[in-house]
Amino acid sequence: MSKSAIQKAKLLHVYKMLYEKTDEEHVMTVNEMIQQLSSIGINAERKSIYDDIKVLRELDCDIVGVKSKTYGYYMASREFQIPELKLIIDALVSARFLTEKKTKELIDGLCNLASRNQKKELIRNTGVYSKAKSRNENVYYNIDSINEAISKNARIRFSYFDYDINKDKVYRGVKGKYKVSPYALIWEDDCYYLVCYYERYNITQFKVDKMESIEILKEKIDMEKKDKFDLVSYTKPMFNMFKGDPVKAEIIFDISLLNVVFDRFGLNVTIYPVDKNRFKALLDVSISPTFISWLFTFKDKAEVTAPKSLVDEIKNTLESLTKVYN
Repeated sequence: MSKSAIQKAKLLHVYKMLYEKTDEEHVMTVNEMIQQLSSIGINAERKSIYDDIKVLRELDCDIVGVKSKTYGYYMASREFQIPELKLIIDALVSARFLTEKKTKELIDGLCNLASRNQKKELIRNTGVYSKAKSRNENVYYNIDSINEAISKNARIRFSYFDYDINKDKVYRGVKGKYKVSPYALIWEDDCYYLVCYYERYNITQFKVDKMESIEILKEKIDMEKKDKFDLVSYTKPMFNMFKGDPVKAEIIFDISLLNVVFDRFGLNVTIYPVDKNRFKALLDVSISPTFISWLFTFKDKAEVTAPKSLVDEIKNTLESLTKVYN
């Protein structure tokens, strides 16, 4: 390697060292940088390291020098600060439309934007993956295809599936049945939805992790209809978390609510068929007003059988409502 090539490589290695190994709590001295460079076959003098740091600063790298017993340097600013990375990582962990594999890949990539020591802390402080993670490994590519179609104002065709009592895929209609005009992708309640125009239902939505075999068509969407669509007014709040006493609830649901339960609690939920029209689900939930309100949306299609504390809370809620409306 020529002298000029070595010099260029040295500058990149100095940047890489500072980016990966330093932060406010971990600095590198010039001697340590020289030793690191020597270990990969690059000889450097102190003056050349100072020159490299000067060049990097001129390129807007936020390199800070600190003096204690010795004088060291660290990379102060990055693309994302640690609290920002933590927020994004927590969102990925809770995102039910991502598989555990894809979640881990994305988190690993984000952690590489921090120093090595910060990366260890980020991984250590990462929450437990949502039990309701998707099993559809193609969801990442679904999002890419839908985004491409939206940018091209093109219609798409796809297959859509649910799960049966054995947790096997059951396609709605024939495969490739759905042909829609995609308008937007929205993240709601840790799920990802395609909002679109579908002739049968007009404006509707589909869960991205239940879509398969997305085909971008040459047909263009009706821009007049799209221009009249208001995403803000369409978006509605969904079931929110509310802290309460944790219990293992036993609930008998109408079979029509099977996929509602899967969507809310994931495919790892324990379920048993009661008869051809009903199934029992064992759910880890909190006794809270929001959970009870969620149950009430299904009227007589959801019956809590245990524990007694949850049954009693539901009775108390009903009594209170009866008093209000009598």
